[in-house]
Amino acid sequence: MKDQLKSIYEEAKIKIERASDSAELERLFIEYLGRKSKLTNLLRNIKNLPVQERGETGNLANRIRQAIESGIRTRRQGLKAPTGHKTLIDRTLPGIMPALGHYHPLTKFIRLVESIFISMGFEVVSGPEIELAKYNFDLLNIPQDHPARDLWDTYYIKAAQGNKSFEQKEQLLLRTQTSPVQIRAMLKRQPPVRLIAPGRVFRHEATDSSHESTFYQCEGLVIDAGVKVTDLIGTLSIFLKRIFGENVKIRVRPEYYPFVEPGLDFDIRCQLCGGQGCSVCSQRGWLEILGSGLVHPVVLKNMGVDSKKFSGFAFGLGLDRLMMLSNGVKDIRLSYLGDLRFLRQF
Repeated sequence: MKDQLKSIYEEAKIKIERASDSAELERLFIEYLGRKSKLTNLLRNIKNLPVQERGETGNLANRIRQAIESGIRTRRQGLKAPTGHKTLIDRTLPGIMPALGHYHPLTKFIRLVESIFISMGFEVVSGPEIELAKYNFDLLNIPQDHPARDLWDTYYIKAAQGNKSFEQKEQLLLRTQTSPVQIRAMLKRQPPVRLIAPGRVFRHEATDSSHESTFYQCEGLVIDAGVKVTDLIGTLSIFLKRIFGENVKIRVRPEYYPFVEPGLDFDIRCQLCGGQGCSVCSQRGWLEILGSGLVHPVVLKNMGVDSKKFSGFAFGLGLDRLMMLSNGVKDIRLSYLGDLRFLRQF
């Protein structure tokens, strides 16, 4: 039977190469691949072969069938349709350039933020998005019974029942911030350190023009001897001016965060309304840009740092919000719709 299959293939190959029009190719398709063709009849008789020959013969028959189909398809594409006249092609005309993609505006902005901090001596680090609760909360001075945990609407993860390959010994969650990356990084480093941790975070929030359940943050950490609040304000002021220009109006005010003491919020004059009040700034004329503060001694201890020798500051940026303000975007959801009309503007 193998010799018969090979003979059919060689015969079909010659006829396909000699075919002069689509009608002849259609006839060859029926002759060699139709329900009453020689090849189909041979395929039906494979079941009558000895068991040890069926597999090899069947594979050969399928390869020959595919080769004949491919040959007919290729020859059909190479034949010119009978139009009655020759098609003239002006080879001097310029070609049509294929459309080129580009980076997403969020990707562009994240790289800009990284480049600014790298120029100030910072290191870029990353960590897992599925995190242990002890890194996301406990080691950041937010124990399980701390009311500050209510500030984050957290997605908790439960291991699937019956999954013996994974035994859940500690509480898992989708990280609500990239601060746990700092904790993990400090377990392998000693001061002085300067690092930032950009990445995606998750919170169970209602979606509107300024809130999403999935968005990007960039946490920063500096630990060294003699670090003061003025170092924090100076560093972040330089960063904001690099993003929004030297004339940006910046306001610093006290705020509570469990992992810093004291805590500070940085606001800027709304870039969309010029401080007159709009829906984005809730008619206040100012927008909260980031939270920050001097690292709490308990957090330093959890990082393995002697708080009597070293101090530091930390900050957290909402990258989506900063990108929106720097580009005049009024709805955070536009970044995640995949709408080319929006993306092509950047």
